[in-house]
Amino acid sequence: MTMDDYFYNGELMKCYEAALQVQEGPEKALAIKYLTLLEEYDFATLPKPTVLVETQHAERANESYPESDAVAEIRALKDEATFSKRVKELEHVARTGTADEKALSFFTQGELFLFAHHYNESVHCFKQAVKENPNKAVFWGITGQTMHRFGWMPFDALAYLEQAINLDPTNARWKWNKALVLIQLAKDLQLAPFMANAAIVLEEAIAACGEQQRSLKEAIQNTIDNMDSYVFSLTHT
Repeated sequence: MTMDDYFYNGELMKCYEAALQVQEGPEKALAIKYLTLLEEYDFATLPKPTVLVETQHAERANESYPESDAVAEIRALKDEATFSKRVKELEHVARTGTADEKALSFFTQGELFLFAHHYNESVHCFKQAVKENPNKAVFWGITGQTMHRFGWMPFDALAYLEQAINLDPTNARWKWNKALVLIQLAKDLQLAPFMANAAIVLEEAIAACGEQQRSLKEAIQNTIDNMDSYVFSLTHT
């Protein structure tokens, strides 16, 4: 695939790495363009997975992951003092724990901030979780999903969703979120290749849905059903 292919398919890290390989020749100018663009979004310093094998948990019927169990437990606490104590424990682990413990602590804090509608703090914690353990797709995926939902730039969100999909290629939710970002880019930049690739990713996403993921499947199908209006708006502006 070419740099353009990777770019329009939302595989921005692959686009960046391909651009790094271009030393001279007719593609040099294009490579510089992509390097300049993507380095503005910190692609040069994004964490990279460090192990070949990591357990990637499937999404459960209630749309949660095992990594979120601590969040559910803490949010169920009714006593404010007990709640505060648990939060302080999380903060302590984030400072003193192993890399895996720090990652889960930051992820838990990120979800607590998310439920409290503190989105900047949430994304900060999710990014720290990825930094401490870049091998879990759910950390990357939730980061990208949160970025997309709450106003971060599409290229920021795609950087994290791309790695989530690389680590867990069968996860329908990360694919759906990637398609949503591609649709946004198609509309914002008026570039049809983003839309064409979004349609392909949506078909992959709905095919990847498990039997228990009924609500997700409905959401993906709704996006597919609205593709005609997206395409119409793209071609009539």
